[in-house]
Amino acid sequence: MTVYQSAVELLLQQPQAAEWPLLQSALRQATGKPPVAWDFPIAGCVAAGAEEQEAIPPVAAITCAHMAILLIDDILDEDPRGKHNEVGAGRAANLAAGLYSLGQHMLDAYPCAHPGLAAAALSQMMGNTAYGQDLDVQNDHSEEGYWAVARAKSSPYFAAALTLGGLYGGASQLLAEQLRRFGALFGEVMQIHDDLNDCLAVPANVDWLQGRAPLPLLFAELVPHPQRERFVELRSQVQQPDALREAQRILVSSGAISYCVNELVLRHQHLQSMLDEMQLVEPGLLQQILDHAIAPIEQLFASVQGDP
Repeated sequence: MTVYQSAVELLLQQPQAAEWPLLQSALRQATGKPPVAWDFPIAGCVAAGAEEQEAIPPVAAITCAHMAILLIDDILDEDPRGKHNEVGAGRAANLAAGLYSLGQHMLDAYPCAHPGLAAAALSQMMGNTAYGQDLDVQNDHSEEGYWAVARAKSSPYFAAALTLGGLYGGASQLLAEQLRRFGALFGEVMQIHDDLNDCLAVPANVDWLQGRAPLPLLFAELVPHPQRERFVELRSQVQQPDALREAQRILVSSGAISYCVNELVLRHQHLQSMLDEMQLVEPGLLQQILDHAIAPIEQLFASVQGDP
C-alpha cells in the first residue's frame, strides 16, 4: 500500500468520515492517481531523514486541505466539472469545511515533535489561501495584483506541505523554515505553469471566458505591442475557435509566453540554489520534483516557437 493509500485509509477510519457519507465518498474518490502536490509532505519528510511512512499523517492532512481548496475554487470559478454541480454549492461548501476540520484533526490525533508548529502551518495555509481566493475573485488586472494573488493563493499550500513533511520527518525549526520558503517559491512556479496551460488550452477555459487575468493574458493586455488592441478585441470572442487561435498566436508573438517562461526559469534557478544550500539528509525526492517542474518548459517553448 502506498503512502497515499495509507493516508486515505487512515482518514476513512476517523469518526467524522464514518458518520458523513458525502465526506466518506469524497475520500474514496481520492484514492486514484494523486496530484504532484501530495508528494510534498513525503519529500519534506524524507529530506529530513525519516522514512516515507512517517509522512502518513501530514499527507492525510494535506489531502484534506487540497480537496477543500479545490471544492471552493470550483465554486468560485463556476467550473462545470466541480462537485457543486452534483451536490449543490451549499453541500460542497460544507464538505470543504468538513475536510479542513478533518485535516486539522489528523495533526492533533497523530502529532509530531512540534505539534504547535504543525497546527499553525495548516491553519495559516487555509487562512492565507482564503485571502488569496478573495483577492482572485476581485480580478485586479495589474502585475502587482497578479503576484499578490499568486503568493497568497498558490504559495501557502506548497509551503505548508513541505513544512509539515519536514516536521514529521524530524526537521529542526531552521530546516522547517527553509522548507517553507522553498515550498512558497515553488507555489509561484506552479501558478505560472497553470496559467500557461490554461491560456493555451482548447477550447477556451474559464480564464478567457470570465475575463480573468492570468500572467500571459495580463502581459498581452498591458505591455505595449503592435497587436495589443486586437488582442483586447479578441478576448470577448474566444468561444469561436478561430478567434481563440488568433488570440493564442498573439500570446506567442507579443512575448507573453516567453516572459512567463523566463519567470519560470528564474524561479527554478533560485529554487535549485535554495535546495543546494539546505542541509538535507536525502534531497533526492525534492530534486526530482524540481526537475519535473522545469522539464515541460523546454517542451512548451519549442512548441510555441514552431506555432505557425
